Parts: sequence; structure tokens; C-alpha cells
Amino acid sequence: MTKKNDLEFLTKPTRQSKFAIFLILAKSFRIIIGQAWPIFVALIFNPKPSKDSWLAMTIIGITAASAIRSIIAYFKFYYYVKDDELVIEKGIFQKTKLNVPFDRIQTINFKENIFHQFFGVVSLEIDTAGSKGNEFEITALKKNKAIAIREFLIAQKQSATPTPFTEEGVEIIEEQEPEELLLHLSPTDLVKIGISQNHFRTAAIVFGFLITSLDYIESATGWQLERGIERLSSWGSNTFLAGLITIIPIFIIISFLISLVRTVFRYYELRFYKTALGFKVISGLFTRNEQSAHMQKIQLIRWTTNPIKKIFKLFDISLRQAASTAIARKQSIYVPGCYEKQLNAVRQAYFPEEAQLNFEEHVIHPLVIYRRVLYVGLLPAGLAFLYNWWGDPNHTVYWEGFWVVMVLFISWIYQRNYRYFVSDEGVRISTSIIGKTETLLKWFKIQGVEIQQGLYQRRKNLCNLVFHTAAGTVRIPYIELEKAKKIEDFILYKIESSDQSWM
Repeated sequence: MTKKNDLEFLTKPTRQSKFAIFLILAKSFRIIIGQAWPIFVALIFNPKPSKDSWLAMTIIGITAASAIRSIIAYFKFYYYVKDDELVIEKGIFQKTKLNVPFDRIQTINFKENIFHQFFGVVSLEIDTAGSKGNEFEITALKKNKAIAIREFLIAQKQSATPTPFTEEGVEIIEEQEPEELLLHLSPTDLVKIGISQNHFRTAAIVFGFLITSLDYIESATGWQLERGIERLSSWGSNTFLAGLITIIPIFIIISFLISLVRTVFRYYELRFYKTALGFKVISGLFTRNEQSAHMQKIQLIRWTTNPIKKIFKLFDISLRQAASTAIARKQSIYVPGCYEKQLNAVRQAYFPEEAQLNFEEHVIHPLVIYRRVLYVGLLPAGLAFLYNWWGDPNHTVYWEGFWVVMVLFISWIYQRNYRYFVSDEGVRISTSIIGKTETLLKWFKIQGVEIQQGLYQRRKNLCNLVFHTAAGTVRIPYIELEKAKKIEDFILYKIESSDQSWM
């Protein structure tokens, strides 16, 4: 129930919750610690005066300045309503005034990290329409006040929309559908999703982190990687091989556990709703995110699966919303694992005519195989062979040849499995190498069509067909130029003749 003081911003400039001071300060600390933690580790294990000591003192000074800045920033931040706009004033040395018209507000999302939950507040994020995809945030509000603000802004936005009438002048009253829970991830679902994540990517991140931290580890402990390798090698080739056989599985297990824990933290208690205006996702253990997607703002949908997900009959779904390049990924709604029932519900909501339309199947040209083998296979393999041959004239091409064969095989699978399906109202694109990715796009969502040709493609009358949308680009490679021009002309006709708005 909305209380009177929850809407005090309607009559006077209002500050955030007093806990915003702590949250702003915590954010500053997190950034500083995230960038300078190796220096503090080095000081703990090697407390002797050094250049790191002076650098640490500098960081402490910056931290103190950030604390003072956080307090001043709190007292300089106001929000209020004036002339059908939400106004936000902020700034310490440079005053900034942001005016957000009600009719330009697209989505209003909540975010709660562990500190928000402890203090009983939320962060209110407001996304607006526009080419720059502006986004505004109020760092800390009491939950009931944030809900009251969201309900008020949504009501004002809806009241600004013209009321539809029939030809006889009778007002059309649209009944708002209640929220429908499409998916609630259980602990078993989370484990399945964690198992099916990209563990190689996590392993690469962990490996990169260790490599970049070696200098600080050596400075802190005095241990050197080169000496460790030399000592292990001196024990004999069998011992060295046994050490690698032991380390690699441990490294893989650690990467797997990191992926699993990250999945649980990020998607704990995930609930995926179909709302009257689009979709909504709520998830997170320590950081609770509530994100909405207006159906008109969704430009395309994409779903993927991989061999492990296929065993569990799971799909990833990404709802790509209109936004600037800087925040397009952040504004996309992502569901890490759902079943065919939920996928079909999303497809039906985004593209109701899909099941009734005839989609004509097309393939890309086989010459894409040779180009990929040339640039990704033969060229790197040739450079590697020349480098190794320079040091050893008797060098064989075993690994280089293996690389070329592998690239050839992957490129063949890529061309063989690439399909695009064209209909009167949209296109569906399917790609597959190890996993499978499908993209569904309606013609009227496209903002521009581009035909790209390289020198080789010009000689073969081939091209890449690129669709530009407000949520990014969709590309079909290596298709016949004549076919691409026909598709381009058809899309431009559909865009010009359509009475539907892309957003």
C-alpha cells in the first residue's frame, strides 16, 4: 500500500535513503580494491619499505578522498517531478540536471546487492528511449518507496498514450493480463545449468588472472615460476609429466567449481514472468536483479544450446532490447536455462505469426570453407612453420598440418549447418558447430540493410548480408549477390509499407 510520504517527490526535491552514503562509498572501495589488491598482498607478505609502500599510501589517500566525495554526493543528489518529467539533480563541482519525460521511459528495473538487502533498500534503474539509450539510477531507496515511484511513472506513461476508439467512437478498454510465471529455476535446474556452462572460458579467465598476478606473487612470497619449473624438470621427464597430469585435472575441476558457484550466485531463485507489457526476470543470491523488457522494445530473440544442455533439454534465451552499443548487453534479458515450453511461449509472444508462415530454407555458399581455411588455417600455419623452421631447418609440419585439418573440418561443419529461413514477415537464422544458436528477427524491426563485399567475393558474385537493428547487427555470410539484392529490396518494401513501430 502506497503511503503519502512515499510520493513526497511529487511536491518537493527529495534525497535518497541515507544508506546511499554507505553504498556509494562501498562502490568506490570495491573499485579501488579490485584494481590495487596485489599491492596490498605484496605489503602483507613483504612489509619492508619500498615503492609499493608509497603507492599504497597514495591509494589510501584516494580512498579517503572518495569517502568525503561520497558524503557530499549524497547531499547534492535530488529527484522530483516537474511538468510531466522526472528531474534528477546531482553533481559536486559541476551541477548536472537530468530531465526524463514520462513518455520516454521504457523500463524501470530494481537491483539489490548484499548491502542493499542488509539495509532494506533497492537501486532504481530507469532506461529511456533515444539513440543514446540513456540510463538513470537512484542508488538507494526504501523498497516501498521504489515500488511507489515505479507505479507512478508507469501510470503516467500509460496516461500519456492516446486512448484508442472504434469507428463508432466507442472507447476501447484493454484489460491488463496478470503476470504469468513461465519459469522458476529449482536447485536441480541450477546444477544442470552450472554443469553445462562454458568451463573453458572460465579456465581461460582463471589462467589469465594467474599469469597477470605472477609478478605480485613473486614479490610477496619470493617464489619464482621459472625455478619451480626447473626444479620439477630436474626430477625427470616421468615426474614432470606426472605433475602436469595432476595439475591439469585440478585446474579443470577448479574452473568447473567456479562456473557452478557463479551460476548459483547469479541465477539463484530465478523467476521468469510474462507480463502485460512484455517479460520480467528476477534472480540472484547476493545481488538481486529485477529486469523488465517491453515487448515493443525487444528487437530480436536468440536461443542457444550445447551438447550438455541438449542432454538436459535446456536452452539459453536472450531477449535483445533497443539500446545504445554501450549498454545493449546490459539491457538484454538473459535466461541461462529453460525448457522448450518456455522457449515456445517467448517465440509466440514475440512472433505470433511464426507458426502459420511458410519459411523458405536457404544455405550459404561452400566457398566460405576455403576462405576460412585460407585465413584461419593456412596463413597462421605457414607463419608458424617459417618461425619454427628458422630455428630448426629439420622442423616437421606435424602441428601445423593438424591445425589446418582441424580448421577445415570446423569450417565444413559451419557451412553444412548454417541455414537461414526467410518468410513474408521475418527471418530465422540457425548456426551450429559444437552448440546450436538460432536467431529470430521480424522485418519491421530492421533499421537498415547493408551488402558487404570483399575483393574475392566480388569476383565470385557473393556477399555478406547485414541487418542493422537497434539491438545490434545480424549477419548472413557468403550468399549469392543476386539473392541478397532481392532480399534487400523485399525488406525495404516491408519496412516502408509496415504500419508497425520498431519500438
